[in-house]
Amino acid sequence: MSDQSYLPNVSGGMLVAASFADDDAARSAVDLLASSGVRWQDITVIARDHTRAMHVAGERAWTPWKRKVGGLAALLARVMPGGGLPKQIRGRYGPDITAGHIVVAVAAGGQPPDTLEALLRQSHGEKIAAWWSGPLAIFPPPELAGPF
Repeated sequence: MSDQSYLPNVSGGMLVAASFADDDAARSAVDLLASSGVRWQDITVIARDHTRAMHVAGERAWTPWKRKVGGLAALLARVMPGGGLPKQIRGRYGPDITAGHIVVAVAAGGQPPDTLEALLRQSHGEKIAAWWSGPLAIFPPPELAGPF
């Protein structure tokens, strides 16, 4: 297991993400995903404003900033371009996050990626993409992921 994510270190997994221009659309995507059986550990909400991301995520999703990080790691996350987000996320959604959009990313654990894409599209997501990824620090650490 990875020390950053509950996704298996060797195999990785499919990720599906979309950008949302407003909070209501992102919140409806999180609600729709959660009501469709996607676990909260598999949904993450990313925004330039961490408080805004946490408000949209609520108790139905994770944000990378829920993890308690202090010291040098917290300082680096504040001064690094992209706020410490993984390169895959910055490359696909960096301009959207900078423009104030919210990104909802989902690990396709229990649902097929095309189903997750359809749910994000139904919630009016933009720039919907699916890709294979290794472990990413945007998902909960293994101790919060629960039994698999």
